[in-house]
Amino acid sequence: MTMSIKPTCKEVHRLASEGLDRELSMVERARMQVHLLTCQACRNFTEQTQLLHKAMQRLSGRGGEDQDKDGPQ
Repeated sequence: MTMSIKPTCKEVHRLASEGLDRELSMVERARMQVHLLTCQACRNFTEQTQLLHKAMQRLSGRGGEDQDKDGPQ
């Protein structure tokens, strides 16, 4: 199975979700960024997923643990 440089929307959704629980590899991050440059729907999905993740962390009392991973708020 060959891997194209630009992943599908389905793969970006999977990577966006997985990236909340583990650090993505450099290749995974690069491929995701290439796709996000041209796909507004996936940018929206990724932003909404990150927002929901942060909200759930705050509700569970873990608000500051992943601040470095997600960047400044």
